[in-house]
Amino acid sequence: MKYKNIKRSFIGKTLFMILVLVALSALLSGVSDFFVIKKMESEIKKKESCRIKRAFPALLHLCDEKIGNMLNSFGMWDDMVQNVELKNVSWIKEMFEDDDMVTSQFDSYGVYDFKEYPVYVKNRIFSKEEVLKISHFVREKFKKGQQGKPVIFFHNYKDNIYHVGVLPLCWNDGSVASYGFIYFAHEVNNGTLKMYSQILSTRVKAVPGVKVLKTSDLIYSFPMKDIDNKIVGMFSFYEDTLIINVFKNMNRLFILIMVIILIIYIGAFSFVANSINDAMKKTFGSITSSLKRLSEGDFNALEDLDEFCQRKDELGSLARNIQKIARQLSVNLSTDPLTGIYNRLYFSKKFEEEIERAKRTGRPLSFVIFDLDDFKKINDTYGHVAGDLVLKNFAKSVSSTVRSLDTFARIGGEEFGLILPETDLKTAVQIVERIRKRLKDVYVPEIDKKVKITFSAGVAGYRNGDNMDSLFHRADVALYRAKQKGKNRIEVED
Repeated sequence: MKYKNIKRSFIGKTLFMILVLVALSALLSGVSDFFVIKKMESEIKKKESCRIKRAFPALLHLCDEKIGNMLNSFGMWDDMVQNVELKNVSWIKEMFEDDDMVTSQFDSYGVYDFKEYPVYVKNRIFSKEEVLKISHFVREKFKKGQQGKPVIFFHNYKDNIYHVGVLPLCWNDGSVASYGFIYFAHEVNNGTLKMYSQILSTRVKAVPGVKVLKTSDLIYSFPMKDIDNKIVGMFSFYEDTLIINVFKNMNRLFILIMVIILIIYIGAFSFVANSINDAMKKTFGSITSSLKRLSEGDFNALEDLDEFCQRKDELGSLARNIQKIARQLSVNLSTDPLTGIYNRLYFSKKFEEEIERAKRTGRPLSFVIFDLDDFKKINDTYGHVAGDLVLKNFAKSVSSTVRSLDTFARIGGEEFGLILPETDLKTAVQIVERIRKRLKDVYVPEIDKKVKITFSAGVAGYRNGDNMDSLFHRADVALYRAKQKGKNRIEVED
């Protein structure tokens, strides 16, 4: 009897020691994995900061280009110079207000003459003192007869931030004609910030002034500078929901695994603990590596998660969600939602790549700008449903005609661009002419009518020393000439 009691006591103490060791081992493993997750979170924040530092200036550059292209279209124009001098308000107003690209994309725009007089202004955002400052800047920076170019900056008016572009009035050849100036501005509002957030996959806020509210999820801040290079506001970038949800799921998974470890450790704590720890390190290491590469814009990194997507547990669900979100993000970044073809962001990147390739290889490269004729009239006459069908059918018609190595994209409202590698000007014109002949009228069920589609096109070829802006500009000038000569035609650069 005494022997049985001693045996029972020994077994009880042994089991108690095993449970204590199990608890200590689980605690140590949990603390270790907690710090591993924290380290992973810190590393991803660093990578996100580096990514935004590179990506956001490029995104702003695209916005600058949109303002600059509009300034060049209106400001480098003999008729505009002459009508400003004559203070022909009705003509100037008609030029602005009849252009959908102006009224839909800009909140304020107008023209001041060389005496700082507002010949025509829509939604004034400059005080008299600020107009004097801009006029003084224009006089200091540009000389008459020299080439003018847009000046882009941010402006704070009544605690509202505006992205502004200014250009002195110029002749058709781009030389400065007057110290009067034309400007376009759009407000950095919730819609703008939402667009930035979707493209960069992070939350973006705009704060007037130079102070930024420091929070734990702040990743990076970017200053907004006015024409005097003074800071008038800050862009603040915060953690996106993808990163937050990843780590929430990691913590839930971590708790689940700890419970499993405690149960299994009762029978064989050492072996099971080591095995699970090795598996966790491998799993989290793979997820961390994929997330780092994803934050740097490498969407091929998602292939590393295929193995984990086959799992039936929480880890597999997490891996599948990450892949789904990233694939949708990739499509959103490169595709125009209405027509399904490439958008301006992807087009600009591809354009630069093809120009670099032409520089390197010496092979020909052509570029075409299409602009649908009288598109505003189609919208006004038949409605936006008809307008959308026209855009879709035009995009489908061109896409079915061009080669797989060509890049076709929507770069504006009714404006499209086509990059033709390995193609000289003569062949490019033949391709565009073939597109023009194949273009068919569009049947619109809502009005039971066919809508006629025509386009004007400007064609330009790569020259030594060209960059994206210079090649784009020559094609744009050719397009403008096609419009002047009666539309529904193709014009080649001079």
